[in-house]
Amino acid sequence: MTLPGQRLASKLRAVQERVPAPPERVQRAGLLGLQVGIALMAMVSLHPYFLWEHQKAAYAAATLILMASGACCFPALRITRERMLLALAMLPFLIYLSLLPKVQGGVTRWFFLIPFVLVLLHLRPHDLQAAFGKFYSLFAVSLLPGMVVWTWLVLGLPLQVEWIFPPSDIVQREPTPYFMAPGVVFLPANAMLLPNGGTIFRLCAVYDEPGTVGTIAALCLAASRFRLSDPRGAISFLAGLMSFSIAFAVLVVVGLVATAAASRRPSLVVFAAFSLLAGLVPAIGLDLKVDNPRRSTSLTMKLTPNHPYFKEEKRADFRERVELFEHAQIRQTQALDNRALPSMRRLFAEYASSGPGVLLFGLASNASNVHAGDSSSWLQILINYGLVGFAWLFVLFAAPIVWLWRKGRLDLAAGIFCLLFLMSFYQRPVIWLPAQMLIYFAGLLCRNGAHQARPA
Repeated sequence: MTLPGQRLASKLRAVQERVPAPPERVQRAGLLGLQVGIALMAMVSLHPYFLWEHQKAAYAAATLILMASGACCFPALRITRERMLLALAMLPFLIYLSLLPKVQGGVTRWFFLIPFVLVLLHLRPHDLQAAFGKFYSLFAVSLLPGMVVWTWLVLGLPLQVEWIFPPSDIVQREPTPYFMAPGVVFLPANAMLLPNGGTIFRLCAVYDEPGTVGTIAALCLAASRFRLSDPRGAISFLAGLMSFSIAFAVLVVVGLVATAAASRRPSLVVFAAFSLLAGLVPAIGLDLKVDNPRRSTSLTMKLTPNHPYFKEEKRADFRERVELFEHAQIRQTQALDNRALPSMRRLFAEYASSGPGVLLFGLASNASNVHAGDSSSWLQILINYGLVGFAWLFVLFAAPIVWLWRKGRLDLAAGIFCLLFLMSFYQRPVIWLPAQMLIYFAGLLCRNGAHQARPA
């Protein structure tokens, strides 16, 4: 009896065998291109500020790299029954999401991720780990300018910044201003004055919020089994501390303590203590009392026409001393759980009291962004995509865990990673984005804490 997906996998393997193998040099170049394309897709999905106006072009370029590279190394892809079944379930899921209407009409084109998913799910383990390694390196490098600027401002040293607004499709809330310096943006409202004249801003690096830095840093650390001796791990850990992200603190404390116990690495508990202290700063709403009535900082800013205080009569080279907003603080809400604010809970109550059609398919694919833009919670999957979308997503990400467990390949380290990824879903539920998908599958298949897997 032929099992589901087995016949298709067999046919595709037969095609692989019949396709003339390109020269080895071409195959190596193709595999490298696949790894680079996947890493670039993952980076684009994190919305770095220098791509805010070029998201579609960046996705298109990375997708073309994937497709061209895949054509060069098709025989090197690994086609199995399990991988085919997962791909056959993932592709209609993306199409389903793309068919659901938005609040104001139109659809979200999730189907553009199909080439990425097809390649990712059929990479051999060592190529998957290599793609993750390249993404991890790019992510670590992207943090460095922000970390330097963060330290510079803590010391109270002068810096000139610009004032920018991201497009509404990047930041799904009311118009949000950012300060920008070369290689870094930060939110004016997430800051605290220091007695030495310096200022602490929550580290955003090149991303639109500090939570991106904290969550992705924590997940990358978990996927690499908290190898802090790796320069990328050390950079991610320090950046996570600088982001003052409660998500980072929770994920890393749980992960470090569990890993310390499971792998007998007691030194990790020390790093867990530092993470806990960093998480307490926003959790308790720490605000140092500083004798600075005007709340002035070491920043200066050239007022451009999009700034609310811009005046035509001022000189073109006029520089304004930056003073912190009166309401600026490290964390804008004192609620420990700020991922399901009242607006999100009201929207979920509306969804829960709706008819069968809405319960199954959701209110609209962007309902949570439009009506509860400042909240990001697992509730939005039900609100936007209904019970069908929620159940489909659960099966897609649970299936690989079940397959590994049945084959006896789900070790304790992989179990810890799965727990941390599930915890991150609570506050960042769109886990089918390229960055999260790459981290998930690389972390799930990582063996013995090493991302240097060899071919079987």
